[in-house]
Amino acid sequence: MRIAYTSDLHVDISQRNWELVPYLVEVLKLVDPDVLVIAGDVSPELGDLEYALDCFAPLRCLKLFVPGNHDVWVLSEEMQELGHDSYEKYFFYLPDACKRNGFVPLWMEPVTLRGVGFAGSVGWYDHKGGKETQAAFPREHHYLLDSMWNDMRWACWGDISFMMDGVPSMVRRPDGEVAREFNLRLDQDIEMLAGDARVSEIVVVTHYPPFDELSVEGVPFSGSRDTGGILLSHPKVSTSISGHIHDKRDLLVKGVRAVRCPVGYLGWEKKKYQDMVMECLEVIHIMEEDDFIPER
Repeated sequence: MRIAYTSDLHVDISQRNWELVPYLVEVLKLVDPDVLVIAGDVSPELGDLEYALDCFAPLRCLKLFVPGNHDVWVLSEEMQELGHDSYEKYFFYLPDACKRNGFVPLWMEPVTLRGVGFAGSVGWYDHKGGKETQAAFPREHHYLLDSMWNDMRWACWGDISFMMDGVPSMVRRPDGEVAREFNLRLDQDIEMLAGDARVSEIVVVTHYPPFDELSVEGVPFSGSRDTGGILLSHPKVSTSISGHIHDKRDLLVKGVRAVRCPVGYLGWEKKKYQDMVMECLEVIHIMEEDDFIPER
């Protein structure tokens, strides 16, 4: 089974990001994968996200998506005050956008294909951010600080208990609570797949990195370590695909292959789009029973 993966398309960031997507599709037509995974951060604008997902319509493979933090932003303080929040996007608008464009919303619907199970989540994080940490960040990773500050403003996980009491303004749940909620749901989805005798291994897709080993030097870990603990607690989990940090990784963490291959924020460097695709699209192979030569 060939699984192609990428993340962090950020089509709202620059014209280069927007124009890269059709080139990704053309290369994928040649690769002809069995599965395509996009691990979040396409755009906070639903129209942009639908444009990007629709570009992959010519591909006939199983197409999987999980949102990133940018995708769940509610870019209007007025809308937030009216009670529109990131839960609304995460559980309603984004799944609908996926289904309209031929993608499985993996955080809502774990799936199996030929004995391989797939589960997913945005992941979220349980750390606290702040501008006082800016000096500790390498310059090339300052976008992570910008993302963290923007999460404080636009990633609005509303506390429904306060809303039911008639409080007119949005009360936000702490990031740690949100991370625990999503980790619990992910754990349940993996447990369900693991209990299926037809599933021999499981691929988990998250936007935020689940393991410390996926962080970068000088940058605090930007996910929830509990997510990694969940993956390691299930023996059938063989592979982790994530995004968020804009560098490529392919390493082994206690028996789990952990990979990411993001697009990131594209500048105006003199590079052909075809060459750029080769840097932000990877394919991994998962062996199936039919691939093994039978013993004589």
